[in-house]
Amino acid sequence: MRRLPVAAALAPVVVAGSLVAAALATHPDPQASACDPVGAPVAVAGVPEGSVAGWSGEQLGNAALVMQAGEALGVDARGQVIGVMTAMGESSLTVLDHGDAAGPDSRGLFQQRANGAWGSYEDRMDPTTSATNFFRALLQVEGWQTLPPTIAAHRTQRNADPYHYARWWDDALEVAAALSGATVPGLAPGTGSLPCTGAAPLVRTVTGDWTTPADGPLTSGYGQRDDPTGDGVRLHAGLDLAPGCDAPVVAASGGVVVRAGPSSGYGNLVVVDHGDGVVTRYAHMEDDDLLVVVGQPVVAGQQVARVGTKGDSTGCHLHFEVLVDGVATDPLAFLTERGTDLR
Repeated sequence: MRRLPVAAALAPVVVAGSLVAAALATHPDPQASACDPVGAPVAVAGVPEGSVAGWSGEQLGNAALVMQAGEALGVDARGQVIGVMTAMGESSLTVLDHGDAAGPDSRGLFQQRANGAWGSYEDRMDPTTSATNFFRALLQVEGWQTLPPTIAAHRTQRNADPYHYARWWDDALEVAAALSGATVPGLAPGTGSLPCTGAAPLVRTVTGDWTTPADGPLTSGYGQRDDPTGDGVRLHAGLDLAPGCDAPVVAASGGVVVRAGPSSGYGNLVVVDHGDGVVTRYAHMEDDDLLVVVGQPVVAGQQVARVGTKGDSTGCHLHFEVLVDGVATDPLAFLTERGTDLR
């Protein structure tokens, strides 16, 4: 096992506390702050004695090496915290010389595989080299600065569960703050991996619990109809709204995104679970028009996508469905009962 001695490897670079705080701080919106880039890299000021958020000794030393590797590549403060979070989730900040059932050839702080993408065995077992390779891969992830941290880590590591890392975000923030000798006012614990509402703005202020998912006009209602793609008469299990290409699609009510991606016939489909057996579905968005990710909480009126025409569609429109206990229901009647008029 090849490790750098912590005391020698850290070679602490002390920076003014105000500079570090400025690098870590961002605007006061706690939800958007988790998604926005935060500027300059953060230099490690030293490894504290004792524990930080339950992490101590060699673990803190390895976290410092991860941050130093990110700083050397110019990775900003938030990116460095993503690196620490990922190493926590992969190895508990220890250099592991064994894999697991999912990756028997995984090794090191980041449990990197022996597939040629992460260098040699020696590279994967060296904290600085493995962290450097992690950050190089992270920088290749499109839009990583505005992705939820756990999604950015997932797209770098390609692990099975995209939300695996979320539970370590708050710990990583505390550890990074302790190592840099600064507080983290803009990236406070609890603001972390979700919901990243900065990428999906609140489009409409809603006075009640429900709102229209897009501005009309209503071009096709719920019920049996001649299918526009030529498949004969069939149930149209929702309604169509046609505000124009790229118009905002918003969550009809508060809930959690349980699906966001391709679906046969629908092009791309966003599904929001509102609880109590109520689910809404939004369809026909283009690939680059999805503005939310699975697991993200949304509120009524928050933009989730843009209107498109992908899938079984003859023009730009939103196909909107409401399911109650898994059964499709007429969205017009459902929303009318809740004080929202689509006519």
